[in-house]
Amino acid sequence: MRRDVQAVILILVGGAVLRISIGDTFLNYVKDVMKPWLILSGAILVVLGVLALVDVLRRGRGVEEETPHDEPHEHDDGHGHAHGPRAAWLLLIPVLAIFLVAPPALGAYAAARDTTNAVQPRVAAAPPLPPGDPVTVTVSDYVGRAVWDEGRSLEGRNVQMTGFVTPNPEGGWWLSRLALACCAADALASKIQVLDAPDLPANTWVTVTGTWVPGGGTKSDTAIPLLQVSDLVEVPQPTNPYE
Repeated sequence: MRRDVQAVILILVGGAVLRISIGDTFLNYVKDVMKPWLILSGAILVVLGVLALVDVLRRGRGVEEETPHDEPHEHDDGHGHAHGPRAAWLLLIPVLAIFLVAPPALGAYAAARDTTNAVQPRVAAAPPLPPGDPVTVTVSDYVGRAVWDEGRSLEGRNVQMTGFVTPNPEGGWWLSRLALACCAADALASKIQVLDAPDLPANTWVTVTGTWVPGGGTKSDTAIPLLQVSDLVEVPQPTNPYE
């Protein structure tokens, strides 16, 4: 690969990383604690690319020396000098995707295909909910309390949660939220079947208020707890879409 092409690719990849890291776009792909590391890695790539490009211009040499093995092959087919740069520029497709159309955060499609729901808590019984009416909880916290604590800490309490709509193939929809261990590749979904809620399109973000009702199953990582909805408001997607 030509050294000047390598340098340009380094600069563009580093620039793409910086572009998504300086704002909030990176939160669609990784946890917020990764921000300083992304900025650092993007800056290093840009600096390395600039230094490589300066070196190429200083030497007045635009191509990297080929190995003896590669040299005859390129002369034999007569197209080696054309194919190398073309293949290298294909590496810019992900960079252009970030610059032009940044992929959105994972949503209903990913949540619907996650067959597990709740992760068993480390304690036998969930601690009491904090005071408040309604009390704000996360979707995953509600799922953990309803499934693994059998709803004991939720009984008689009004709760409020924010999540997105995931259509239930059997009818209605789930209030969903994804959580990251590190990045979007390891996202885990938490889902709650809402009762007496209007039909909404997939990926609609809502804040719901309601009460726990039994019947969604317990002690199983495939159980989906129920929520009797008393109030529902459509909201914009949070800056950080993951829990």
